[in-house]
Amino acid sequence: MNEEFENFSIYGFSINYPKECRVEFNPKSRRESGDVVFHFPERNKIFLSWGDLEKATKRFQTIEAHAENSLETVKKTRNVKNFEKVSSDTVNVRSHKAAYNHVRLEEMTAGFFTGGRAVPRDACSVHVHCPDSSRYFVIYALFPHESVEKQEKAFMGMTKSLKCH
Repeated sequence: MNEEFENFSIYGFSINYPKECRVEFNPKSRRESGDVVFHFPERNKIFLSWGDLEKATKRFQTIEAHAENSLETVKKTRNVKNFEKVSSDTVNVRSHKAAYNHVRLEEMTAGFFTGGRAVPRDACSVHVHCPDSSRYFVIYALFPHESVEKQEKAFMGMTKSLKCH
């Protein structure tokens, strides 16, 4: 493992995350489903969610359909404008085919006096279905456009380190 990373492990799976991060585990998380947030000092975040694979495969025929549904959910969010898919690819995560997406959007911030403003953001996500653990995993991040290179590097490092079973 890289010296800049530490290992987070729970419920039979693990992921390496940058040492600079603060880890926030959702107290409602269970073995069957849950999430954890990795907070960077500059206020960026990378999320890891997991859930029951059988439930996901009942709703979505493919991993790509699962990922596309997540993108549509983000696109329909009230505070999201100018949603654009930058790239889409298939990646390999621990021998599993995974769906990778990178999108660009503008997030409308609330502002009582200013009426809000549009903040350019990039979002990356990876969806993994793991029959060995009977879980799906989603790793996703939303960060300012100007830090996309640094954050995407950390994001892909975490994704490649996911040990799902």
